[in-house]
Amino acid sequence: MIAVEVNFLTHRYVATAHHDRRRHEWPPDPARVFSALVATWADADDPDPSERAALEWLEAQPPPAVVASSAVSRKVVSYFVPVNDAAVISPSSYRKRAERIEEFSDALTDALSKSEGEVTRTVQGIKTKIRRQRDVSTLVAGAGSTNVKSALQLLPDGRGKQERWFPSVTPVEPRTVYIWATDPVPSIASALDRLLSRVTRLGHSSSLVSCRLTEDPPAPTYVPGDGLKVMRSVRRGQLVALERAHEQHKAVKPRALPFAPVRYRAVSAMTDGVQCLRADTAGDWLVFEFRPGSRSLPETRAVEIATTLRKAIFRYAADPLPEGLSGHQPGGVPSTRAHVGFLALPWVGHTHADGRLMGVAIGVPDGLSDGSKRALLRAVGTWEREASPLCLMLGRQGVLEMERPIDSSALVTLRPQPWRRPSRRWVSVIPVALPTHPGRLTGGTASARGAAWRRAEQAVADSCRHVGLPEPAGVVVSLDPFVAGALPAFMFPAFHQRGPNGEPVARRLVHASVTFDRPLEGPLALGAGRYIGLGLMQPSHVEDGRDE
Repeated sequence: MIAVEVNFLTHRYVATAHHDRRRHEWPPDPARVFSALVATWADADDPDPSERAALEWLEAQPPPAVVASSAVSRKVVSYFVPVNDAAVISPSSYRKRAERIEEFSDALTDALSKSEGEVTRTVQGIKTKIRRQRDVSTLVAGAGSTNVKSALQLLPDGRGKQERWFPSVTPVEPRTVYIWATDPVPSIASALDRLLSRVTRLGHSSSLVSCRLTEDPPAPTYVPGDGLKVMRSVRRGQLVALERAHEQHKAVKPRALPFAPVRYRAVSAMTDGVQCLRADTAGDWLVFEFRPGSRSLPETRAVEIATTLRKAIFRYAADPLPEGLSGHQPGGVPSTRAHVGFLALPWVGHTHADGRLMGVAIGVPDGLSDGSKRALLRAVGTWEREASPLCLMLGRQGVLEMERPIDSSALVTLRPQPWRRPSRRWVSVIPVALPTHPGRLTGGTASARGAAWRRAEQAVADSCRHVGLPEPAGVVVSLDPFVAGALPAFMFPAFHQRGPNGEPVARRLVHASVTFDRPLEGPLALGAGRYIGLGLMQPSHVEDGRDE
């Protein structure tokens, strides 16, 4: 095993996503780390052959596991900055030089191709022509003779401005670790360590880093697999591809980093060396953020919003719908396996929280089949291509406009991490629909009410077993919420499901606090309505009592 540790010295990471310059990248892709190593090696006056061999060894390894904490993204705003290439000569002459350089660069590419990379007299001659066209020192060397207008264009205020974005994140833990399972020979490890010691930045020049090999890496948080997160990795031949690309762009022209896309999945957390519990419905989330004008609905509309989202996905999905997406077996029988769920995400857990819905999420269980995942992603992709912005149509109730943020949202409520944090105690933020009716909770004799509340607690415990969890150590049910901002259960509309004979069956809604013997990692939804907006649970930092 070999592990590379990257420490962010400013506690910030500034880098754009490869497909959208207005969005950040987190964690740094393995391909970006590899390119930083290549750039460090190539910048040396006399590049070390042993370091090149180490890079070639590294590129041939399978994609690494990644250790990265959650991160808080900074709001992205645009800046208009002076361009670096000031027009110090007349615009027409400047354009002519640029055109000649372009022509010579194309000729150089053809010549190198014909000579199979050898530096022939033709190649050397073209390089000399390019160097002469780029040399404008003689045009600005004469003190006092430069055209005044051209001289003013050298100053920042006189140069043209171009829009730029600098998306950044502040990670909870300012480091990432990349772990390869293969053990290198000592010479390879030594060469990589030398290279890492000279890497000074990752991403933007303001992202200062310190890199090293580490012998005791933490447990990975992402591993290559069948998850929804895609990172750029490398494969054999990456170093040569980077060298060829540099011959084309010369660090001047626009360029794109060659990479191999790799799907990653989140790994179950460990707490104090103990593997966390995990429900069979837990997995990745596809999150959609409501636009500011669409954030006025209360969480009591959760089932309606989740149902509308479900219908929208099914509308754009190809027939026949797989069981993992539809939740039904052929013939309409409800599926007995974990399948795709639809959730509404309220603003809760804060002193000033009011339970408004800030967005929605599609839950993709870890065990979902590849066919069902592909069907879901194709449906989402088709929807995004055909609709801008994405909208949930609520009939007379209006339209909710939303968008799918890349990586984490600026809103904490819409980040998966707060819903995944390992905890022994979990509390409902949207009421749980009990799978069996407990009886009257608010009427009848004291003994009858007591028996009904005990049956409600047992129904919540049964709901835990329905999602693959053990019997909880403790269950408390209430009609009032356990977390700030959540609304009482009696404020939610009646929830009905189809019974065995097709008749509608009313499900009792209660809030629940569930405690386990060891930490459980989310996300977690419990109860009969867990796939359609009800029973959303939140990890609690309070062992007993209500969250404040």
